[in-house]
Amino acid sequence: MKKYRILFSSYGASHINMLMPVMRALRARGDVEVRILALTTAYAVARAEGFDTIGFADLWRDGDDVARAHGRRMAQGLDGQLVTIAESEAYLGLSYAELEAEAGVEGARQSYADQGRAAFLPVATVGRAIDDWQPHLVVTTNSPRAERALIMAAGQRGIPALALGDMFLGFEWQWMADNDFATRVAVLGESVRKHLVEKGRDPDTIAVTGNPAFDRLVGDDAVAGCKALRKRVGWQDRSGIAWTLPAVSPGDTRIAPVPDKLAILQRMVDRDPDLRIILRCHPNQNLDFGDLGDRFYVSPRDESVHAVIHAVDVLFTEFSMVGLEAALAGKPVVTNSSDDTIPYGPLGLTRDIGTIAELDDALTTALRDRPPPRHDLLGAPPTGTATANVIAEIDGLLQQVDPG
Repeated sequence: MKKYRILFSSYGASHINMLMPVMRALRARGDVEVRILALTTAYAVARAEGFDTIGFADLWRDGDDVARAHGRRMAQGLDGQLVTIAESEAYLGLSYAELEAEAGVEGARQSYADQGRAAFLPVATVGRAIDDWQPHLVVTTNSPRAERALIMAAGQRGIPALALGDMFLGFEWQWMADNDFATRVAVLGESVRKHLVEKGRDPDTIAVTGNPAFDRLVGDDAVAGCKALRKRVGWQDRSGIAWTLPAVSPGDTRIAPVPDKLAILQRMVDRDPDLRIILRCHPNQNLDFGDLGDRFYVSPRDESVHAVIHAVDVLFTEFSMVGLEAALAGKPVVTNSSDDTIPYGPLGLTRDIGTIAELDDALTTALRDRPPPRHDLLGAPPTGTATANVIAEIDGLLQQVDPG
């Protein structure tokens, strides 16, 4: 049997979670070969599941001496715990060398000084992954650097590509709405489709599929994990709030300091002896919360975030994707979203507060009233159907190519 080759790409956390259900289902069929250019923490996730996994360290070529020198210099001081030093050297060195080839030595230096890694768009570099394997289809999520570059490289080679939008495309529309970007794009809901059409995307190239990462919200594993979690921490009959923290860089001013919000939650549990709090860091970050006592539980990275969602009565987040997952699961959600790319409040999915001075009241009210989130404004397909919807889009594109 001739098999289709599909090259996926994603970085870690929520983005790799979006691709994994699709990749598992395709691998099980037998008529598709799957490979993934896995970025940051996605590499370990994909390798652990036995997928054919490559990274930037697999894209070195003879003659990359300048890029190797840049990589060694730029990776100095990185700890290598979440992403290996070898992979960081390859990503930074190859991306910077490509930027330098395009903008010149001074132009690259200035661009990187002004934008950091956001200055990278390594189309030629990731194109090596296509040339090495000759896939029939490229599938990525909507990240702005390597994944965007891979879609562009596929277009240069006449290879069909599918770009999956994970959420609302608040800034990603700047390339997702370009009709020369990807053969098709798949989006979370009807509201996102309308947004792209307003920005100029041909509506016939947009599919409303939902997000495959959310399918597990309705699965037995999430419910079982919830029960196990509550039993393990002894909270069977307690009220619970989960705070899921987004990944932020030092000095990021979009959200209030973590200690300020911890102090509010501490006051709430002091006032209500039956209240319990789950703290959940972004998978790419580790935070030391100190000794908070037995009314707080820090959920580890390897614990299902869906179990956390089902284990609590209310969820609080700033602009994490987990807020949307909780809303889709029917949980009351409070957000403090200073990031306009996630319109939780306008879509009726959360109570969106302006400052943390409102946090205590918002959480207390949500615990008391349990207001259900609205789903109609988002216009997403039923939770649990997204993986099949995306695979249908993939099959439609594969029908247009010859497996050889």
